[in-house]
Amino acid sequence: MKGKSILTVPLLSPEWKKLAYVFFPLPVILVIGMAVVQMEISPDETAQIIYGFWAIGFGLLNLSREKVEDEMIKSFRLQAFQTGSYWLIWGVAALMLINYLRFDRITSEIFTAYLVLFLLNAYIYAAFQYQKYMATKD
Repeated sequence: MKGKSILTVPLLSPEWKKLAYVFFPLPVILVIGMAVVQMEISPDETAQIIYGFWAIGFGLLNLSREKVEDEMIKSFRLQAFQTGSYWLIWGVAALMLINYLRFDRITSEIFTAYLVLFLLNAYIYAAFQYQKYMATKD
């Protein structure tokens, strides 16, 4: 029953990390290429392309297994997802405050699913890497 649970998230093999790293420079190259061929693209669309690719890259990194997946790493992974969600809440609140102070409104074109997914996955990745660093530092 445990193996068939919808709550079980299968982790990707460590080789997926190589593909994940491709998603970081690729949107920049894509946007530069679009500018060279003079496609009509707004700065907001450019940002969303970059946020989307980076969200996918960090998502793949977060879902890739470590070479050794022991109980400590599983605990770190769970804590990283909890910490990332916590940081996302405060990060979005800070963006809303900055947007309000700068433009006298809370919402903006920048608040999209791409931005939120990028921030969430980046925070999770940072929290996971920090925990691994602190564990090896001791």
